[in-house]
Amino acid sequence: MDFAPEKVADPNIAAEVGRYNNVDQAITARMPDMVKGALYMRPGGGAAPAFDDAQVLDRAFRAEQALRKSVRDGLTMRAQGADIRKALSPAFAQQFPMFMMDAAGGAMSGFLGQIQEMQQALVRAGLMKDVTLTSPLATSFAPFDLVAPTRLIHPMLTPFRNRYARTPGQGISHRAKVVTGISGSHTGSSGGAPVDISIAESNPASSWPTTLPGSGTQNAVDLTIPYRFHGLTESLSWLAQFAGQGFDDISALANLILLQEVMLSEEHLDLDGTATALVVPGAPTATIRTAGSNETAVPNAGGGNSYYIRVTARNFWGETTMSAAAEAAVGATTTDVIDLTLPYVRGSTVVNIYISAAATSGSAPSGRTSYFLLASGVGGRRYTIQGPTLPTSGTSPPAADSGTFATTRQEGLLSVISGHASVDGSPLYPSGVMGSYWNRTIGKMLSTEVVNDALAAMWDGAAPTYGSNESTAGAYRADPSDIMAEGSDIRRLAEDVIANPSNMAYRLMINQAEVSGVRAGAAVSEFQNPITRSVVRMMVHPWMYQGSAYLLSWTLPWAWSNTPNVFEKVLVQDYLSVGWPVIDPTFRYSLFFYGSLFFTAPQYLGLMAGLQISDTTPYK
Repeated sequence: MDFAPEKVADPNIAAEVGRYNNVDQAITARMPDMVKGALYMRPGGGAAPAFDDAQVLDRAFRAEQALRKSVRDGLTMRAQGADIRKALSPAFAQQFPMFMMDAAGGAMSGFLGQIQEMQQALVRAGLMKDVTLTSPLATSFAPFDLVAPTRLIHPMLTPFRNRYARTPGQGISHRAKVVTGISGSHTGSSGGAPVDISIAESNPASSWPTTLPGSGTQNAVDLTIPYRFHGLTESLSWLAQFAGQGFDDISALANLILLQEVMLSEEHLDLDGTATALVVPGAPTATIRTAGSNETAVPNAGGGNSYYIRVTARNFWGETTMSAAAEAAVGATTTDVIDLTLPYVRGSTVVNIYISAAATSGSAPSGRTSYFLLASGVGGRRYTIQGPTLPTSGTSPPAADSGTFATTRQEGLLSVISGHASVDGSPLYPSGVMGSYWNRTIGKMLSTEVVNDALAAMWDGAAPTYGSNESTAGAYRADPSDIMAEGSDIRRLAEDVIANPSNMAYRLMINQAEVSGVRAGAAVSEFQNPITRSVVRMMVHPWMYQGSAYLLSWTLPWAWSNTPNVFEKVLVQDYLSVGWPVIDPTFRYSLFFYGSLFFTAPQYLGLMAGLQISDTTPYK
C-alpha cells in the first residue's frame, strides 16, 4: 500500500516520510545511517562510526528485523493494541522515570501517537498480514495427503472364465467328430431307439453271412468351429509416465488395467457372443384387467384410449429392431392396467419394452412412429404396465440392429445352449447340437419347483409341468454340477426355501442360551438333485441379466467318452502382450489372443429363462 505522509502529525516527520513511496522503503533506506554510530557503544569506547559497507548492511538488516519484530510484538500484546510504555525495558523506566509521564502540552502522548501511526503504516504495508488457507495463495500451503500407488476399486470378477479349461489348438479352426447317438441311447438325430438283439440259432457254415444278427444305428456330427482373433490396446503419453514418477508407474498400471479389461471382455463374449444377428422377436400379447389394490391404473384410462407396445431383443452388445405391435385398448373405467406376455428369441434372455400412447382412440399401429423406452432388460416372461405415468419422450428403438452380432465374434454359452448357433442365420453348429434344456417360458420366480423341473428335464428330456422345453437335443441323462444365476434370482430361491419349509426336510432348534448367537438370513449354496441325488453347487454371476440361470456340466459323467470337457477354450495363442515401437510421444500396449470357446457336448448344459422378479401381480 502507498505510504500516506499527509496523515503524519509532525510536519518535519511528514516531509521526511514523503521522500519514500512506502514504509518498507523508508525503513530500509534510513536504517544504515542509524546503525553507523553503533561502534561508539563498543566496550572500551569507540573512536568513529562504522564505514565498512558489509558491516553496516549486516547491522542495518538485523536492526530492521528487530524493529519489525518489536512492532509486531507491540501490536499483538493486547487485543486492543499494545501498551508501548509497559513494553519498555524496566531498567530504562527506572533511569528515565519522566519519560513515562506526559510532558506539558502532551508531548509524550504526541510521541506515542506518532509511534502508533508508524505501527498502522507497517500494517498497511503488509508486515502484519496473516497466513491462512486462502491467503496469500488460494490453494494454500497445505500438503496433499496423496496415497500411492493408485487404488483400484473396480470389480474384476470372471467366474465363468475362471472355471473352464484352456487347451492348446492349432491352425484356423478346431474340429471334432462327435457321435451323438447310437441304438439304445435315446439320443441323436435318429432318436437312438433300441434294437431287438434276440436271434434264432443258425448254422453259420451253411448260410453265412445272411444269418448274422442285424446292425444298430449311429448318429454323428462334424464340429468345425473357426478361431477368432481378439485384442485390445491401451496407450499413455510420455508426459503422463514422466510426471507420475515418484507416485505410480503409469506404464505398469496401464498394462494391468489392459489385462483386466481383456479378461472382463472375454467373460462377456463367453456368455453372450454370437456371429449371427438375433432374430427380431414376435409381438407381445397384451391383456387389459382391473388394477389390484397395490397397483396404479395407466394414465388416460377412462377415455377409451389405445396403447401400442413393441419389444426388442438384446444382449451385451446391442439390440434388434422392434417387433410388431400389440394393441392395448384401455376401457372407459379408470382402473385399467396392462399385462404383457413377452416373446423371447434364441440367443437372448431379455427384452426392451417400448410404448406409444394414443392421444385419441382408434389410431392404427402402422401410423405410430413414436415409441419410447418403457422398461429395459426385462428377463421375466410376464410384465405389468401401470401408472401413474408412461413415457412420451426419451429413448426410441433402433432403426437397425445396433450390434447384437459381429462376424468376428465367437459363439458364447447362451448362443449354443439356446440353439441360436445351430438354427439362426448361418449356423456354426449342426442342427440339434444345443442344450438339452432351454425353457424360455417359465414365468415363475426361481424356486425349488423350477429347479427340480429343469433337472428332471435334463435327465430324461421330458417337458416340464409348465411352460415348454424348447430344446430338441433329446435325453442325454445330463447331471449338472452347477447352477449359475444372477444374484437377485438366487436370493429368491433362498426366500422360497424359507417360505416353503415343506420343500426341504429340515428343522431349526435354538436353545434360549443360543439366541444371542443366532445368525439371521438364509442362503442356498448347494442343491440336491432329486433325480441323481448328486449335489449341485450355486454360483452367483455378477454380469448376467436377471431372469435366467444356467445349468452347467464341466465334464461328462462317462469316463470312457474321450471327452474330457463339455466345453473348453481352445487357443492357438493365449494372452500375448505387445509393447509397440515408439513413433510419437506415446507408449502403446496391446493384448491379443487367438482361439474360440468350443462346445463338444452342449447337450449336458441347460438354461432356465423367463424367471420373474414377482410371479404375482404386478408382474415384474
